[in-house]
Formats: sequence, structure tokens, C-alpha cells
Amino acid sequence: MTPVLTPNLQNNLPLRDIHLPETVSWWPPAIGWWLLAGLIIIIILLLPKLYRYIKYKPLNKVATAAYKKIINDYQQQPNNQQLLQSLSKLLRQISMSYQGRATSAHLTGKQWVQQLNALTKENYFGHNVQQLLTQAPYQETTLSNADIQPLIAATEKWIAALPKNKQRPGKGQIENLQTND
Repeated sequence: MTPVLTPNLQNNLPLRDIHLPETVSWWPPAIGWWLLAGLIIIIILLLPKLYRYIKYKPLNKVATAAYKKIINDYQQQPNNQQLLQSLSKLLRQISMSYQGRATSAHLTGKQWVQQLNALTKENYFGHNVQQLLTQAPYQETTLSNADIQPLIAATEKWIAALPKNKQRPGKGQIENLQTND
């Protein structure tokens, strides 16, 4: 049988008082707070970059979209002369977007084609294509599909080889590429 503790017996026991644990301090924070703070810092640092990417798409992607639109229009209504003029206009717009109006707008003929080739590491616009780009858009001669195919292939490869433009484009440069008539 266990002895029953009476109040007198309880007071005589050699027990210490109950000590409450210390309050939890706010420092150092738990791991979850550290992760949340790190995530907020990362978001703050990446938000301007994401904004620039959305607002200013890389020029090579915009150029590819404009090229596909021209080819799609050509496939719906085949007109070699109009295609040649549209591709020439697109190439000039891309050149001005990458190198600036002052550098590109005044060039014609062989100098213009050399500048186009200088944007990429390879020489996509050879002699035959150069003749088409520099002379054919302004002539009334009819071109066959065989004549125009090298230009289409060279333009597609050239646009695919364009670098991403790391500089922010000036006002109106991207809009010029997207509003292609």
C-alpha cells in the first residue's frame, strides 16, 4: 500500500520549486525565416531582369517571328518580287536594330551585304544572293522560284545565326521589326 501524502507530509519533502523554461528569443530565426528572406532577395534581384526580358524580347526571336510571317504570307500568295522586297526590308531593319541607324541606313550594294555578313560569323550572303538583294528588288524582271530559293535559305540561316542583342534596344527598334508590311 502506498502512503497517502497529507499536506504536512508534502511540505516536508525536499523538492525544489518548478522553474519555467526561458522564453524563446527571436534571434536567431528559424530556418524557414532564413529561406523566406533568401527567396525575397532573389525575387527582388531577378524582377528587373524578368521585366526587361518580357518587355524587350531578344532581337533574334523577334527577327525570326518577322521572317516566319513573311514566308507565311508568301506561301499564301506567291509573289517573288514582293517576297524579295519584304526580305530586303527585313534584313535592313534587323541590321539597323543590331548596329544602329547611323551605321546601317546609308549602306547600299556590296557594303550593305558585307555588313549583314559581319553580324554573324559566317558568310551567308554570297555573290548570287548579293545580286538578288542589291539589284532585284528594284527591277521589273520576273524571278523564278529557283532564283529566290537561295535567298530564302540564306536569310533563314542568317537569322538563326544572329546573336542575342544584350543591349537594351532603343525606342522603336523592336516595333519596327514587328510591324512588317
